[in-house]
Amino acid sequence: MNNKLSDLIKNDHAQLYTLEGAATAIMMIILIVFIIKASPLTPLTSSTSHQQVEAQLETTGTDLLIVLDHVPEDEEYSALKQALKGWDGDGTLGQFEPPANLTYLSTIFNSVFLRYGTAYNLEVAFLNEDEEWETLPIFWNGRSSDNSVLVTKKVAIHNSDDISEELQSKIPDISDNSDFYNILDIKLTLWRM
Repeated sequence: MNNKLSDLIKNDHAQLYTLEGAATAIMMIILIVFIIKASPLTPLTSSTSHQQVEAQLETTGTDLLIVLDHVPEDEEYSALKQALKGWDGDGTLGQFEPPANLTYLSTIFNSVFLRYGTAYNLEVAFLNEDEEWETLPIFWNGRSSDNSVLVTKKVAIHNSDDISEELQSKIPDISDNSDFYNILDIKLTLWRM
């Protein structure tokens, strides 16, 4: 027996098998780590498809605000500015009936977004008397998800635009010595439901 044990200790094949086993174990560990790091671990992890959806939402939102801010040849104001002029500064929560001057905007937003499972919030940011930004909601459909998209459009308001008295009480005239009244930053937040 002693002779067989000494033959095994001096056998070069056993050392080679041990080295091969260690190398295989290291390669398996590296492979497992690579697979774990390369694949998303939860269904809510952002992926390329989420980024594509966000890019599509951003494009749709930007395009919609551009179209709403377009002034047709036979009109004095765009649909967006016309709605803002008559707005009283109060927001509409959820899908409640909006005020008459916001019905057109509400119909457009609902047909473009809600029909396809996209929720939206529409807000107006403006400069207050201290030259700081304040925000008022126009349409508020709840807190947005982490994968939301924000699209903005600037709309200048002038004294000659004759905005509603209610809105004048909430949004100050920041330039008393000119026709410029204030700048409104229209913020459209979009997210998939």
